[in-house]
Amino acid sequence: MRVCATLILFLALVGSALADVEQGVQAWERADYRAALEQFKPAAEQGDARAQFYLAEAYNLGRGTVQDYAEALKWYRKAADGGNVEAQDKLCTAYFFGENIIRKDEAAAANVCAGAARGGGKVYAAFLAGYLYDFGKGVEADPARAAEFYKIAAEGGNADAQDALGRMYFFGQGVAQDYAEAAKWNLKVAEAGRPYPQYLVGYAYDYGRGLDQNDEEAAKWYRKAADQGDARAMSALGYLYSQGRGVAKDEAEAVKLYLQAADKGETSVYALLGWAYYQGAGAQKSDADAAKWFEKAGELGEANSQYMLGFLYEDGSGVKQDYAEAAKWYTKAAEQGLIGAQEALARLYFAGQGVEQDYAAAAKWYKAPAEEGSTYAQYILGYLYESGKGLPPDPAEAVKWYKKAADKGDVRSQMALGFLLADAKGDNQDLVTAHMWSNLAAAQMSGEERKTAEQQREYIASKLTSEQLVKAQQMARDWKPNQ
Repeated sequence: MRVCATLILFLALVGSALADVEQGVQAWERADYRAALEQFKPAAEQGDARAQFYLAEAYNLGRGTVQDYAEALKWYRKAADGGNVEAQDKLCTAYFFGENIIRKDEAAAANVCAGAARGGGKVYAAFLAGYLYDFGKGVEADPARAAEFYKIAAEGGNADAQDALGRMYFFGQGVAQDYAEAAKWNLKVAEAGRPYPQYLVGYAYDYGRGLDQNDEEAAKWYRKAADQGDARAMSALGYLYSQGRGVAKDEAEAVKLYLQAADKGETSVYALLGWAYYQGAGAQKSDADAAKWFEKAGELGEANSQYMLGFLYEDGSGVKQDYAEAAKWYTKAAEQGLIGAQEALARLYFAGQGVEQDYAAAAKWYKAPAEEGSTYAQYILGYLYESGKGLPPDPAEAVKWYKKAADKGDVRSQMALGFLLADAKGDNQDLVTAHMWSNLAAAQMSGEERKTAEQQREYIASKLTSEQLVKAQQMARDWKPNQ
């Protein structure tokens, strides 16, 4: 019975407090602030979060009492701690920006902004919470939480949150990458004129990421962003002009856009400008300008630009010929796995140009190009294995690499292969095949080289029976190069 009586008394008091707060709200709404405060104060003292919020408002605005920011802050905090969403929303912006006597406090802002967003769907508070977690302001960066709050704000129509959410879905930051979802949000703000989302929409159309691939739409959206100064869009639109995709092909317009983007610090165009000047595509051919742009791209690690700069230094085109500089840039590109640069660097080591002659280094760098099918690299590897320069002498390896090049019609390899097969000992000797390769080489060579090949061919023929010679000559007639 005592428990029941106590519960009845508690409910009566709660009901009375609620009635008092409601009367206070009615008085507040008719601008009778003194009467409102008479209702709010006791309810606030008893812990009613709604009353605490209104009491804070009264002190903050000076309604029915003298303005007192300290008292306002005290009651806003109590109300927020009690779960009042309006108080959390007020404190969210106050802590975020710093208002009146409240100092900027991003950690405190994150807490109350999150409460206002989750508890009451407060749109701007949700955006601010997303921003704080997105960029790690006052809290540890948490992309998943950022995306959660951005979504609340985006669905509430906040354009900044829609912008951010489109980016997060596009790059898979805090959410599973979803190009369709990214396109949905990016389109909303792109249509409102925001340049970066316009660029992302252009990209989506360009590559068919979340939107059906459409060159014309890609060009349209890139143009919108480019016209507002977005350098990435300038680069992308320039490339469409260079290829004639979605727009009439116009290499001069492409170069113009690339230069505008470069002026804004867009590094992706450096290599494109290098090629434009090197090829004379959309700009007057200039190896000097090509070298300038290739160097800018090369310094940022773009391997093809490093290779091209090495080539220009080796050739002395647009720059003073400098084999050491050529070797430097070839090395940078070769270390990134660029086959052409590896072969060029190997060539310098083999010849001792710009670097100390080093057959071992030459063999090292020729290996990958040879495996990728470079006929010249295969020939040189065969030579290095045959001569024992930079590698342990290995006739079998020499035959292997010579044959790869010889099969594709390389006369030097055919000549060398013929010699090795004729000179081999025991079961490795194959005079018939040696004659075939020597015969093929002699047929293609000229001058002194042909005479040497013919002498080799005749020497081998002297070791053959009539039947073997007929077979060897038939093999030479039937031979066709591998494609």
